[in-house]
Amino acid sequence: MKKSQKINGFTLVEMSATIVVIGIIGLGLIMTLRTTFLHYSTDYVRQEIRQYGNIVMRELNEKINNAQQVSFGVHQNGFALIQIWDSSSNPVPSETIRANSDEGILVNNSPLIGGTFQLPTVGRFRDNGQHRVSLIDFTWSPETDPRPSLNNFNNNMITIALTIQLDSDVLTDEETVTEEFYFSKSVFVANNYIQTL
Repeated sequence: MKKSQKINGFTLVEMSATIVVIGIIGLGLIMTLRTTFLHYSTDYVRQEIRQYGNIVMRELNEKINNAQQVSFGVHQNGFALIQIWDSSSNPVPSETIRANSDEGILVNNSPLIGGTFQLPTVGRFRDNGQHRVSLIDFTWSPETDPRPSLNNFNNNMITIALTIQLDSDVLTDEETVTEEFYFSKSVFVANNYIQTL
């Protein structure tokens, strides 16, 4: 009589199936982590753009509200040009605000807040070219109203608009995804209005 002998362990088929299942699970985890990280990097850059735009609008609003006189025009590069006088008796503006597509909003040819607040073109997740940030529009426009009695008021109610573009090459099979971030703020230039009364 033959005795049946029980052998513990894997057969070759069981071992192959286990390796395939573990490989699929590992590949799924790696792809999920990669996708999560790349979305995090895009969200991080978006958040910096939002912070930049909001702080720029707040700073411009504060500078215009505290000015004795403000003049609005268009710079030679097509972006808005805002000249601010701290003293109305001085013929030369104390601050000139303009924009540059690579450097962002400039006050007297240097970035805002004492030259420390630049357009977020460099930084985390932008060094490898996956994310490119540029300023594409900086404009101003007076309020419009069909009533002629409000013409003087409307000329001093100014809307400032800023548009920043983000080009991302993340998980798009070498296709660039372009997003635009639009910021606007309406400012009443009180001192200019008082001078016209």
